[in-house]
Amino acid sequence: MREGHNYVPRDEQFSEVKQLTFGATTLRSGLHALLPALRPLLINKKDLRFPHFPAIDDLFSDGIPLPAQTGFDAIRTVVPRMVKLVEDTTDHVLRFEVPEMIERDRFSWFKDEEFARQTIAGLNPLCIQLLTEFPIKSKLDPEVYGPAESAITKEILEKQMNGALTVEQALAAKRLFILDYHDVFLPYVHKVRELQDATLYASRTIFFLTDLGTLMPLAIELTRPKSPTRPQWKRAFTHGPDATDAWLWKLAKAHVLTHDTGYHQLVSHWQFDTEALPNDLIKRGLAVRGEDGELELTIKDYPYAHDGLLVWDSIRQWASEYVNVYYKSDEAVAADPELRAFWDEVRNVGHGDKKDEPWWPVLDTRDSLVETLTTIMWVTSGHHSAVNFGQYHFAGYFPNRPTTIRKNMPVEEGGPGEEMEKFLKQPETTLLDMLPTQMQAIKVMTTLDILSSHSPDEEYMGEFAEPSWLAEPMVKAAFEKFGGRMKEIEGFIDECNNNLDLKNRCGAGIVPYELLKPFSKPGVTGRGIPSSISI
Repeated sequence: MREGHNYVPRDEQFSEVKQLTFGATTLRSGLHALLPALRPLLINKKDLRFPHFPAIDDLFSDGIPLPAQTGFDAIRTVVPRMVKLVEDTTDHVLRFEVPEMIERDRFSWFKDEEFARQTIAGLNPLCIQLLTEFPIKSKLDPEVYGPAESAITKEILEKQMNGALTVEQALAAKRLFILDYHDVFLPYVHKVRELQDATLYASRTIFFLTDLGTLMPLAIELTRPKSPTRPQWKRAFTHGPDATDAWLWKLAKAHVLTHDTGYHQLVSHWQFDTEALPNDLIKRGLAVRGEDGELELTIKDYPYAHDGLLVWDSIRQWASEYVNVYYKSDEAVAADPELRAFWDEVRNVGHGDKKDEPWWPVLDTRDSLVETLTTIMWVTSGHHSAVNFGQYHFAGYFPNRPTTIRKNMPVEEGGPGEEMEKFLKQPETTLLDMLPTQMQAIKVMTTLDILSSHSPDEEYMGEFAEPSWLAEPMVKAAFEKFGGRMKEIEGFIDECNNNLDLKNRCGAGIVPYELLKPFSKPGVTGRGIPSSISI
């Protein structure tokens, strides 16, 4: 079948219900109707930033009145749960649902503890790494980008650890972790700064694993590379003891969150072999294999890894039992011409630009076939659910995960310039100047609400069997066992989320980690693992 100009296999095509719930055409037409309708209504028209933080809160309480005009039906179609009928009138308002993290604790986005917790239990739990080498150095050419040495020094880290450990001791004990967006973003800093109303730094953030099993941020480094006219600029920020350092730290966190948001959206699906969850955790130093072959987590209370491994192991068992029904030996896998043709098309046609990479599976044994199928099923189910269905819960209140930053740090230019003077007088205004404009925020919030939503006819893992599976008794039994395991995982996750000893997923005002709960109701729920994705 064809969707527009693109061929879509019949079993991949969205149902009519899902097409209405989530479709690019519907989204685009709704936004095109919504944004022009909002422009005349936005407060502070000459300066399109939010004038104060209560104005952001108004998006969830008072909302924005929508005029009766052409295009309203499109708006109501694309964002039905946000268009509210005002009581006793025929007027409508665009009022966003309160994201769960703000509903539980409206100040959580401002806290260091939550900033750190979300690296392992938030929207992007895939990038934090164990810090294994110190001092930290860039691998980029210093002739092009400036000195490779990090501004985060041993003295800074040990001061932030209150002298409890030396850096060497913390490294040996596996208690230092890094969110590293330095080398990946540094080559793009000048290009982004050429855009209107946008800026960029490269960043590194160091975290410390506390005795309670939680993470605490120690330092943030922001870097601007050298240019033909200016030397490299870099600075390490910490949550210092005075008001100025404390506010600079908050501004630096906003930059890091923008980097994390951008990386989450663009990079987290790129290399097949590292998308297998165990491989990914080992690569980042977040797990090691014990002598018994079982994975041991570096951070014991790592909600994404804990729940993800439950799902991964279940998928792998189901894939293994299925493969073993049809292939009785490794030779049978290697000799299957249909399987070879499928894999040849995937590698050489679907990914011709990467066909010669060394990491491609050979697909010549039952184990390699099981691992490949498990990875494909994981990426299109559990992995996707972990990074997608919590988008509105965590980023619907956009100061928690801004998608763009518009202003440089006020200290970049040095001295008592205009930006620094403005910052010292009213730091909150500086933060608002940095965050997305009203129009940028509303556009992203609307999009995230749609992306986070489950269709009423969503099919979840282990819930619906293909007819061919039911026709084969051994496959039917294996699938029924898989479905039962998914239901057990629901219960395991609920138990963990009610365990006060697991402080990264249970506590006052904390959003419980439910992104890998297998089943969900329709709508924006922050849970549910669909059997597969088509975007």
